[in-house]
Amino acid sequence: MNLLEIPWIKAVLRSRLYPAVFQWITVTVFVVLLASMLLGPNNAGQNFGMALTWRVWWPLLPLSFLLFGRLWCAICPFAWVTDRIQKAVGVRLPVPLILRRHGVWMIAGGFILVTYLDEAWQFDSDARRSGYLLLALLAAVILFGAFFERRTFCRHVCFIGTFAANYGRAGILELRANADRCHNCVAQPCYYGTASAPGCPVFLLAPKVDDSGTCQLCASCVKNCPHDALRISVRKPAAELWSIRQPQPSDAVLAAMVAGVVLIEQFAMLGGWNRLTAATGAMLNVDPYVSFRFLYGVLLAIFIAAPVLGLTLASLGSQALGGVVSFAGLKRDFSLFGYAVIPLALAGHLAHSLDRLLRWSRAVPFALAAMLDWFPADNGAAWLSRPAVLWIEVAVLVLGGAVSLHVAFRLAQRRARHAAWAAYAPHCLLLLFLLAANLYAVVAMMHQS
Repeated sequence: MNLLEIPWIKAVLRSRLYPAVFQWITVTVFVVLLASMLLGPNNAGQNFGMALTWRVWWPLLPLSFLLFGRLWCAICPFAWVTDRIQKAVGVRLPVPLILRRHGVWMIAGGFILVTYLDEAWQFDSDARRSGYLLLALLAAVILFGAFFERRTFCRHVCFIGTFAANYGRAGILELRANADRCHNCVAQPCYYGTASAPGCPVFLLAPKVDDSGTCQLCASCVKNCPHDALRISVRKPAAELWSIRQPQPSDAVLAAMVAGVVLIEQFAMLGGWNRLTAATGAMLNVDPYVSFRFLYGVLLAIFIAAPVLGLTLASLGSQALGGVVSFAGLKRDFSLFGYAVIPLALAGHLAHSLDRLLRWSRAVPFALAAMLDWFPADNGAAWLSRPAVLWIEVAVLVLGGAVSLHVAFRLAQRRARHAAWAAYAPHCLLLLFLLAANLYAVVAMMHQS
């Protein structure tokens, strides 16, 4: 189903007002949120900016990647700031070689750092710290926009890209070009731009786009293409994952890392976490806050490394069952089956987010009313009871696990059609283990409730 065949959708995407109108809205909201965090109450429960950011936007972000691909990146206020800075003072230097070669690892490092700071320093419960984080990100965006061409920050630095790329590949929207119509196109306006719109902000040539991990659906190529060669299609969720043309080891590593981060976020909500922190503090003879930050850093490293190691061992098992073990084969299987982890990681991320979204997003208007001194904030406002939310989390995890198992089997068939089960079995065990670990955390929280 090509959405560009629907006249009003095509008209919207070709309009100069898209995505500008949405960017103006997100920029306005961003200014309000930043002012609220820096000038409003420091208590998260009474701060409108904190409530809207951590209880609505952050939980909805992974769901947006599933439903709309990387559309958020097209309307993100930081993208708007980058474009404005470049027009005003942009030097437009080419992307540094180190970013083009190793930017994916810088993105991963930024994601891990923000994850650690969020949990160890409780950014989601301290308005000032959240505000300072946004200011730091804004400063980085301005710096990159002033010196480097297009959206270098968005493509090679932004930590949200760690899971945006993977989740976008599991999403239900894709932009592709008709290679036959592009064959004789010399000008390549989709990349270089025209008077109608600038070129692709993330350095993509439309005929070369074969996955949804980078495309932001900004529609610049749709505006610029003189041959109507572009299509935006609705597809089955996760269908792209078993048809990736050139599997990349970096994608597999990031998928496994995100699965580990999601898992530790689940375990950090359990009661035993506090007892472990207290025991660590007593053993090291340090303040409980110091012991918590130390312990979380150590466990974060372990939880990130464990799925990566598990994927490596599963790939080695596939090699052994196939009768031939080689480094090239190990790299191939590791890269290929890494994509099977993505649906489960996405399901875990969604499940973890549901607690904030279904229970605490109702507190947003109460936080605004408290800031305006209309009436006290209702920190107990919840849409659903915790047990009800936890059962929904179980359903989401089971569904995500089933999709991951299906993707892994399709990949195994692609890898070795006549020996698919030998390739599939070790990765099936890995996925079942990750699913069981996530379900254990949720069931444990049920007993706590």
